[in-house]
Amino acid sequence: MKILFISEYYPPKVMGGGEINLAMTAEALALSQSPEADVSVLTSYHHGLPVYDKKNGVHIYRWLKTGSSPSTILSNIYRSFIFPSSVVRNVKRFVKQHPVDVIHFLGTSIIAAPSIAKLKIPLCATIESYPTLCPKGDRMYKGKKECSYRCSLQKFIPCQAQSAEIGKMKNKWFLKYNLAYLLYLYHYHHRLRNALRFCRLIAISKYVQKLLLHHGHRAVVIPNILNVQDFQPRKKKKDTNQFTVLYLGSLTRYKGPQILIQALRGLENVRADLYGEGPLKAKLEKYIQEYKINAQIHPPVPYEDVPKIYQTADAVIFPSLWPEPFGRIAIEAQAAGVPVIGSAVGGIRETLEPENVVPPGNVNALRTAITKITPNQPLKMEAENLYTPQQVVQKLVSFYNEINTIPPS
Repeated sequence: MKILFISEYYPPKVMGGGEINLAMTAEALALSQSPEADVSVLTSYHHGLPVYDKKNGVHIYRWLKTGSSPSTILSNIYRSFIFPSSVVRNVKRFVKQHPVDVIHFLGTSIIAAPSIAKLKIPLCATIESYPTLCPKGDRMYKGKKECSYRCSLQKFIPCQAQSAEIGKMKNKWFLKYNLAYLLYLYHYHHRLRNALRFCRLIAISKYVQKLLLHHGHRAVVIPNILNVQDFQPRKKKKDTNQFTVLYLGSLTRYKGPQILIQALRGLENVRADLYGEGPLKAKLEKYIQEYKINAQIHPPVPYEDVPKIYQTADAVIFPSLWPEPFGRIAIEAQAAGVPVIGSAVGGIRETLEPENVVPPGNVNALRTAITKITPNQPLKMEAENLYTPQQVVQKLVSFYNEINTIPPS
């Protein structure tokens, strides 16, 4: 079977867990026992990277054009104008040279599905984030709580006006009250939402599956891959006088690093290491200095270095306010033998035991949960077999075989 994945970004250009999971999935398919597997990825070109590459059996074609990052206004405007047409043009070019059996969209590349559908090739898409369901991409209604609506322009305008962030950007005044920009953003979201109709859908969690059904779309659940062997169980600590907690993720309000920092106030012998970048960084550093909190913010690290970082922690904190679609950090940390405390929201609840979740945004509950974890606490992850490459590839191949015979609903 010849499979073409389409993604705006692909390692080493990584914007989040979606690109990491795609690389793992593509490589697992290419290295699977199926000799017919022919896996290609069509992604964007970035300076310093080869136009064509092959890694672990995956053919990587960097033909697409997009912005360098989703974190700046100019880059996002460039992305929205250039990327969709680039996908359509280059997919048509690709399939003329390399006929494929399935086209699999990731992220915002699904926007090209209506045009690509004319090629009469089975289309599918993995829904691992919310741009197709929310113009802001976070599903936080008015920046305060998980959204329960099907978005409309009438709901979007007041919702974004009270939100601190829009996408991965700070929602500054000249964005909040710029009607032309807001109309354009909503129109772009509408195109993404409309594209769902042209694909068979994969949800990365039961939570996302229910969410898609709420919006009128059926999906099968195929979770993210976890290479368990990459996460060796941590060694027992000799010095138990200092308890170290770890945060990995963007420094944005909805990811909740500020909740962790506030929870550390008054806790003795607890240190926090945070790895990430984002618009909240300056405020977090100011808060750390003002209240003399034992915490340090580090730059993000390449994904291959993440397993080593888990070895330094007594606990991993996953304090998201927004409804995470899945929760890769939770299963990675548990595979490394590190206890996790996460928010009871979104897909996180599917990856943690009930006693390890706290109400999102509740500083006192998080502080109490941290104090209840003891150094060298034993941990058992019973569900890790759900995420092995073998399990995920088997489900994915079955799905591909099915969509080759049944059109999208």
